[in-house]
Amino acid sequence: MTGERLNSAMLGGTSCPDAATGRWSFFSSPDAAGSMFADDGLTSGDTVSLSIDPPEGFCLMSALVQRDEQGFNLCLVEDLDSGCSAEELLRLRSARENRAAK
Repeated sequence: MTGERLNSAMLGGTSCPDAATGRWSFFSSPDAAGSMFADDGLTSGDTVSLSIDPPEGFCLMSALVQRDEQGFNLCLVEDLDSGCSAEELLRLRSARENRAAK
């Protein structure tokens, strides 16, 4: 994964870099103790763990996978109990939108 302008998408700012590359994986369902773990073997889920390369100090970032009337979106959070306003949601841009932005 590659991300830019991440700080503007994070609630209340973040200790993470504003631009990053790395990988992502889904979180497991909560176990009996309520703990969830990022698992590269999972192929679906409601929450995504984002791992930044190389690790930047104490930067933990997750994305809540959501769907609304405009389709799928991601809400970047450091705390899984947080949420996003409509302005903070990340949405996939179409190829046409990407060409127009250049």
